[in-house]
Amino acid sequence: MRFVKAQTATGHRIGVLRADDIVELAAEETTLEAHFGDDGEALNQLGEAIHANPAGEHQLESLQLLKPVEPVAMRDFMIFEEHVLPAWQMQGMKRGPDVWYEQPIGYFSNAATIRGPRDTIEIPGGCINMDFELEVAAVIGRDAVSVRPEQAAGHIAGFVVLSDWSARDLQFREMDGRLGPFKGKDFGSSLGPIFVTPDEIEGRRHGNGYELEMTSTVNGQRYGGDRWTSAYWSMEELISYSSWSSRVEAGSIVGSGTCQGGCILELSIRHGQDKYPWLVAGDEVTLGVETMGEIRATVAASAQGVWPGKKVIEFAEDVPA
Repeated sequence: MRFVKAQTATGHRIGVLRADDIVELAAEETTLEAHFGDDGEALNQLGEAIHANPAGEHQLESLQLLKPVEPVAMRDFMIFEEHVLPAWQMQGMKRGPDVWYEQPIGYFSNAATIRGPRDTIEIPGGCINMDFELEVAAVIGRDAVSVRPEQAAGHIAGFVVLSDWSARDLQFREMDGRLGPFKGKDFGSSLGPIFVTPDEIEGRRHGNGYELEMTSTVNGQRYGGDRWTSAYWSMEELISYSSWSSRVEAGSIVGSGTCQGGCILELSIRHGQDKYPWLVAGDEVTLGVETMGEIRATVAASAQGVWPGKKVIEFAEDVPA
């Protein structure tokens, strides 16, 4: 099944997206999360019920699309080696550090600032190096506690497109403090528009991903592209790692991290900053994953300045190396 959530005259409604891009809207259903908790059968029954008796049919592009779920938590990883390889090479490395190949590397982000697939994204205060990140996210349908990789698939309710917007200058400055990222990431992510259940794409499974194309454009110019199959880690491995000696609650999302060609930082390292400048107010960013639709976001100028609590420091001597 492929689901969307739309704003209608009577409020939020769940819809089923057909192959002809017609959305069949439910008369009353407002959330997908109410149908989480099993192996996917409840979501399948929801889709069949809507299909059998829709309240209305609409072209997908005619609807005011919302994020299909309201995540309770967000973890994000870095699973595409070719994406991060140019940065490693700039540091004189031929490949990544051993730990990257031994276990998934990720961090927690801010679920409270996740926006919908058509919402404007505002540059955070003090940022001049604004970037996007094209990713896929798994939506967790059942709590996962210390699950093994081979058990994790049963905890995935569906998949969606994710953009982890990034203030690169803020991000790298704070990471000089040997922690983070934090404020370089927590101001906003975008999600949606189409929630795809695992059975919908199972026939396209290959390696650690799926044979689905991922593309990014800015102001109508194609920036980069990849296929999910180039991932080094699978979603099941990310979920297992996240849950080990811990708990990944239903309603959480787990992001893949940026695919190859999926952000300006990588592209500018490969091809130069002049060809791939940082985002500015007014830019139109489109990030798509085959079968999952596109995030289309307009970049807006910051309404805030630099954080006012920043201190001016003076040291008598340098910090020892």
